[in-house]
Amino acid sequence: MKQFTMKRFSKLPQEYIFQISTDVENFHNIMPNYFKSLNVLDETKYGKLVDEKISFLGTTIKIKTKHVIIYPNIHEIHILTGPLKGTSFVEYYDKTEDGTMVTIDVSLKFNNFFRLFSFMQNILAKKMSKTMDEFILSVEKYALVNSHG
Repeated sequence: MKQFTMKRFSKLPQEYIFQISTDVENFHNIMPNYFKSLNVLDETKYGKLVDEKISFLGTTIKIKTKHVIIYPNIHEIHILTGPLKGTSFVEYYDKTEDGTMVTIDVSLKFNNFFRLFSFMQNILAKKMSKTMDEFILSVEKYALVNSHG
């Protein structure tokens, strides 16, 4: 298992970026190149069980995820099926004077046949870091478009 942390700053207020980041049903609007479809199977006040069709590193896969939402600033994503089953992302949204510091703790786990590709963990970590940059830009753009629409 590979563990690492990514941090990025957003100029968006903490409450707003947290709301967008936990609005699973709209991920395909924020990052359509990655999220092809999302179907919420079950929802409670604590989170959501979701069937996701995602595209990453040129491959589209179907996975089941559990999203745990702890207001006002923690969003956990646990991958329940697929080659990265057991992987988790814990997102923290902390207020700063001029926006929000977003921190993601990643625990990356490869399963079955994909264990043979554990050498790709560093490549995957770099791609995830780039995706986080894209996410911050996409959320800020989404916020701008939707505040004037």
